[in-house]
Amino acid sequence: MSYSLPISLLRQYCFCPRIPYFQELLKLNPPKPVWVKQGEDLHKGQKKIFKHRTLKRFNLMQAKQEFNVFVSADDLQLHGMVDSLLNSSEEIYPIEFKLNGHKPTKGQILQLTAYAMVAEHQYNLPCRQGFILFENKGKTHPIVFKLKNKEQVVIIRDQILNDLEKSYLPDSPATPAQCTQCEYLNHCNDRN
Repeated sequence: MSYSLPISLLRQYCFCPRIPYFQELLKLNPPKPVWVKQGEDLHKGQKKIFKHRTLKRFNLMQAKQEFNVFVSADDLQLHGMVDSLLNSSEEIYPIEFKLNGHKPTKGQILQLTAYAMVAEHQYNLPCRQGFILFENKGKTHPIVFKLKNKEQVVIIRDQILNDLEKSYLPDSPATPAQCTQCEYLNHCNDRN
């Protein structure tokens, strides 16, 4: 079996292409920033909140909702833990909870798209749309899974796998603002 990449690395790669190198190849485990703990707390709270909510915000009448669902597809060489899945028995919808934000970033959209691609394989159901929820604004953003985004997932997956196979530290286009919030800053000698 070939190597399976954690789906969250696609979002991380969009933030900075060096993160997969530090995390997967060097196996660095720096202290997590405070917002990681805040995000974990948000996920726990969402499970309780959704017990009292309808599926109206998703334009669904009925669906089974699961939280923290592990999905994987050997053919796609991807795996991960999606925050929530809605299963209407005819279609499946992945959901990602985000603590802050106004509109989904490219990395968040590609992460959700990858969850959709893997969930389609795992559940053998179509997955045409998913949702990103920003808790700070109470906003639900429907994301339609476009072919160009699926192709981008494969391109980035292949780039990460290639970099890891060759032990290659990619250049970083990250801005100083991005670098100051990165837990790997101390390992980027050209970024200090």
